[in-house]
Formats: sequence, C-alpha cells, structure tokens
Amino acid sequence: MIDETSMGNRIDGSWTTQGYTNIGLQKNNVKNMHKSLKDRWHEIHDLFSGLSDFTWNPSTKIFEAEDEVWDMLIKAKPLVAKWRVNPIRHYKLMEDL
Repeated sequence: MIDETSMGNRIDGSWTTQGYTNIGLQKNNVKNMHKSLKDRWHEIHDLFSGLSDFTWNPSTKIFEAEDEVWDMLIKAKPLVAKWRVNPIRHYKLMEDL
C-alpha cells in the first residue's frame, strides 16, 4: 500500500484500478484492510496525541512512559490499557498511509 501510494496510485484518498491490481488483492479486501489500519491508527492517535510523557519505541512497537504516567492515563482513558502491553504493529506505516 505504501509503495502504491508513493507511485501515485492513490489519489484523493482513493486507490486507482492500477493500485488495486498491483497490491494483488481483491478490491474489497484492500478497502477492508485500509479501513482497519485507518481505524486502528485513529484510535491510537486519538489516545496518545499531545501526550509528551510517552515515547514510541520502534523495537518493541509500544509507547513507553513511567508507570505513574500510564496509571494516570488508564484511569482517565481505560481503553488505553491494552496499548500498555500490546505492540502496535505497523504504526509508522499507518502514519504514512
């Protein structure tokens, strides 16, 4: 998807016919995959945006912070608890898309 975007096969947020062909999946599969990545990225972005006490660790693929900082955030936003221990695969690629 990233390669196809960089080659211009995604215009105004929509994939071109050539883009779908090059990705090698059925059009609906590409749309579903893109929607899933986009939804996950929005969830993560909304939870962590503007939080300067967190840093992204590309090796572990987890946002890191002091335990106290995590505890305060989880108390305020309980849905964020899963991201304390679950890696966020393809986070940087999701940003690019």
